[in-house]
Amino acid sequence: MARRKPTTWMHRNSRYLIGGAAAAGLMLSIGCLAKGNSALSGSAYVTLAGLSLPLLGAIAYGLMGILALGPVLTKNKSLEPPTWLGLFIGSTAMVMVSSYLLYVMFGVLREPCVPCVLSAVISMALLGLTLVGNRWEDMGQLLLPGICVVMVTGLVTTGMFAYAGNPDTFATGNAPQAVTTESGEAEIALAQHLTAIGATKYGAWWCPHCHAQQTLFGQQAFDYVTYVECDIEGIDPQPQACRAAGVESYPTWEINGETYAGVQSLESLAELSGYSGPQEFIN
Repeated sequence: MARRKPTTWMHRNSRYLIGGAAAAGLMLSIGCLAKGNSALSGSAYVTLAGLSLPLLGAIAYGLMGILALGPVLTKNKSLEPPTWLGLFIGSTAMVMVSSYLLYVMFGVLREPCVPCVLSAVISMALLGLTLVGNRWEDMGQLLLPGICVVMVTGLVTTGMFAYAGNPDTFATGNAPQAVTTESGEAEIALAQHLTAIGATKYGAWWCPHCHAQQTLFGQQAFDYVTYVECDIEGIDPQPQACRAAGVESYPTWEINGETYAGVQSLESLAELSGYSGPQEFIN
């Protein structure tokens, strides 16, 4: 008769340790969502199905915490085996995604992101605690799910990388809502003046305030305005240009080296840009 292995301190406390690491990762992800000012946080390389990886990371850390502490809080022993397997699958996937982020950070963007490095360390700690924190009857039972997780996350991250590098290959982009108002002579002259001095309007295809700004110019005049699409799902997106300009809300105008957030009246744009042409605006 085989002797049962003794329960060690690690085995007794591993779920609490995993729960604590997951809580730290959750707080880190929330901090990235709130701040989000690094090149990586605003990059197309870290967006999946319209959701940023910091948000997905927060969800993943939350689920890891639930899997770790669920059996402890409910005192339900039957949850032990499936939650351990879930912890292994989740932590393996998180290590794979963290590896992808580190590659993008150092190999593509070449800009360090301390929270991303910390998140990678926490992900590896979760995997390590999962492997040593449970008395696995047979480590071979982890081989098949581990291979499957590596393959799936590898395919997903490869797709994300390819899409970020060439979004036009995957989609034609979303066009902004059509402008139906007409333009007067003053609107057209102002738009031409703004373009002549290098003024730029930053926005997103889905933004109602951007559409309101375009409506003030009218259909004919806005064709002259230099417009930069900030959302990667729009037509000809330039998110890096938006980050470089410090755009934090839509629309944002850049005029003579200064930025102005929000919808601007045509009179305000005329004053800010030094426009001295006709100002009998009809919109």
